[in-house]
Amino acid sequence: MRTYRTLILTLARSTLREPVGFFFTLIFAPMLMVILGLIFGNDPSPEFGGRGFVAATLPAYASLVVAIMGVLTLPVSQLQLRESGALLRLRATPLRPQSYVAADLTVNFLIGLTGIAFALMVGILGFGVRPEGNLVSVLAAAALGLVAFLALGYTLAAIYPSAAAATGIGNGLMILLMMTSGAFVPLAVLPEGVQRVTEFSPIRHLVDLMQGLWNGDPWSNYGLATAVLVGMIVIFGTMGARLFKWNAA
Repeated sequence: MRTYRTLILTLARSTLREPVGFFFTLIFAPMLMVILGLIFGNDPSPEFGGRGFVAATLPAYASLVVAIMGVLTLPVSQLQLRESGALLRLRATPLRPQSYVAADLTVNFLIGLTGIAFALMVGILGFGVRPEGNLVSVLAAAALGLVAFLALGYTLAAIYPSAAAATGIGNGLMILLMMTSGAFVPLAVLPEGVQRVTEFSPIRHLVDLMQGLWNGDPWSNYGLATAVLVGMIVIFGTMGARLFKWNAA
């Protein structure tokens, strides 16, 4: 337990000192919410089902933190540590892989959940958006999605050949996830054919769950979204654990 706590503190300091990861995890989504909120405002509109732009897209913007961590920052960070030899040096110590992975996931989870909370607070405090449902349930759904995408991130980190490849491919994946998240255009106003395509996007299911809970729907209405996220945790969690490696070879 003492080793675990030390690892958490060390990894947290290292992560927060990295400016790019810090920006995209904690600043990007809230900043984007502020900019677009100021542009489009939050006046009720029939295009958004009687809601304002911010109210209709807030959970989607918060979900961007989850996507960024899963497909970009975590894989890139892991590969950079692997390529620099930092992980290989840890292998020479009595540290078990499980302890390192648990500490790393804990740090990323806490930072990611903080970024999600920041994005939601921008909408609540800055634009007067109020959840019709239980905010704790919304955060619980965000936490479930975060675990699912962190599991995906560990799998991608094991598959990508280098940090450069992780950056390039990760940016491409982020564009796809952002376009299917509902952050820029609420999914409900998209053509039916486009909506069917977005059903294959995992971030779509997370947004559906968070938006539904935000609107006051019961969690039981979102069995498919929950199943997709739990399935990601099981499948990618297993793959990430089996494929984890200390060195770049």
